[in-house]
Amino acid sequence: MKKKKLLSVALASAFLLPSLASLGGCGSSDTIVLRVYNWEEYIDEGGKGTFIYDELHELNDEGDPVTDKNGHVHIESDIVNDDYKAWYQETTGQKLSEEGPRLLDDFCLWYERTYGQKIRVEYSTFGTNEDMYNEIILGNEYDLLCPSDYMIMKLAAEGWLEKYDDGCDENGVPDGSYNFFDPEVPENYYVRNVSPFIADKFENNAGLAIRKDDNGEEIYWKDYAAGYMWGTTGFVYNPVAMNGTLEAFLEECDWGIFTNEKVAGRITAKDNVRDTYFAALGVTYQEEAHNQAQSLAALKAQFDAGTLSPADYTEGITRIFNATDDETISIVEPCLMDIKKNIFSFETDTGKADMVAGKIWLNYAWSGDAVYAIDLAESGVDEDGKASATARLNYYVPKTGTNLFFDGWVMPKGANKQAAQAFVNFLSMPQNAMRNSYYIGYTSVIAGENQEMRDYADYLYGYEFDPEEEEEPAETVEYDLTYFFRGENYTGDKRVEITAEKENATKRQLYAQFPPEEVIARCAVMDYYDREASERINELWSRVKAETLDAWAIVVISVTVLAIAAFIVFVKFGGEIDFFRARPKKGFRLVKQEDYKQIK
Repeated sequence: MKKKKLLSVALASAFLLPSLASLGGCGSSDTIVLRVYNWEEYIDEGGKGTFIYDELHELNDEGDPVTDKNGHVHIESDIVNDDYKAWYQETTGQKLSEEGPRLLDDFCLWYERTYGQKIRVEYSTFGTNEDMYNEIILGNEYDLLCPSDYMIMKLAAEGWLEKYDDGCDENGVPDGSYNFFDPEVPENYYVRNVSPFIADKFENNAGLAIRKDDNGEEIYWKDYAAGYMWGTTGFVYNPVAMNGTLEAFLEECDWGIFTNEKVAGRITAKDNVRDTYFAALGVTYQEEAHNQAQSLAALKAQFDAGTLSPADYTEGITRIFNATDDETISIVEPCLMDIKKNIFSFETDTGKADMVAGKIWLNYAWSGDAVYAIDLAESGVDEDGKASATARLNYYVPKTGTNLFFDGWVMPKGANKQAAQAFVNFLSMPQNAMRNSYYIGYTSVIAGENQEMRDYADYLYGYEFDPEEEEEPAETVEYDLTYFFRGENYTGDKRVEITAEKENATKRQLYAQFPPEEVIARCAVMDYYDREASERINELWSRVKAETLDAWAIVVISVTVLAIAAFIVFVKFGGEIDFFRARPKKGFRLVKQEDYKQIK
């Protein structure tokens, strides 16, 4: 198969500053400013590891470009070809650099070329949705944010967001103004290229109940957000662990793997309440209904038997995975405590490295991180460029239901809407969407008006027998992605299929990055918590995360406290307490404090 050359990503990351808070785009003091707040490592940052760089360089085992005696080897790329280079020059006014330009810089060039105005991007990053939310409520100002689905709903319901321009006045009457959703506007790349599957999810709020804002107005995702990336959650696992039996054991346990003692200390959970509470609901309600009408397993059995419609199945699992009432919390809390006892750690971004290093066997992960970890293990090196301890990783989606997530672009109140919407449209050009998707490992919401993204998916994961590397052809399957490229309700004859290796299509990169429709059918989207639910869940998380100290830690803390207390006593009373007084020189004797006072 054709594989991404992810070795260079690992090596390049060793030279990046992970704590870098802000990246600036091009511009000068006379430019307008676009303030973008995005997830960490969630955009093509240029250089090694980018799609353009990797396509135009042949890399050796160390991830460095192979060169001839003149210091260069020209590589022909099926996608970054002469047509692509001509498009790039027409779009930015610059010749394409084979070193991999930054997407932020390209946006600045395109914006000035398109709108006749210089622009500078102030680009900063966050680690969790909650971190981003706190920045907003503290008064920090941005033009564009990239929250996940439930946070989009929360921000909209609380009145923090601007709507996308729809060409109408405040009464909904068309007034000839700019319309972000008009496919006839040349610069409106998003509406022309977004996947029909994604557009439908944003149209009906992914099946969640329609909310109302503080003014009683109904809230739809499509009004406030444009999609960016999407995916599933599942387990990255090491198939050789437990003497090669872990895969079968994971399929047997499903969500229950989280609390099984056989993987104690070898599995991680996410260090945020939303994802880990979701997982605990999966464990708790997998086989038992408790206070719900049915268990997750019972719902799936009815769906598989054809006695439960897709809509009713989605509604059933969505209800379970979003339950936050007091009774549910009391039922789930013991499970969360058991998860805490059984895991290696709570983590947000270290699980990928721990998997490749062989420290753990299972990492509960977002699908994009799964792709990254699988690629990294396959490359043979870890994130520091050292030999990896794990050569092969796979991805498993719980069969009784899991999370389908979306990250999207929203505009806070007071945003520069024109520049923000232009940024979203620029990222929605298929050529830019594939660059982003390749760099970060997640799946873009862009399907492409034409053939570009389908060609890209086939280029990454389509299988072609190579007799120089394989003795015989691998087992293949026709991998159907019609739902994503043509829509869930498409009934025509033109299917969108990729001839792929069977393993890649059932448990590896293709399966993670472009999940099949049968996986989508058993996914639930997270709803947002209202104020009361948030308080209940946060209190629960505080109880779960309350640390119990080991004996050695108690000893260290006790000794430290005693030392500090002794120092304070010495400073304040040392001159009056004989114990702290210096020993007298030879020929002299120590006069006790009582004797000294009598002499005085």
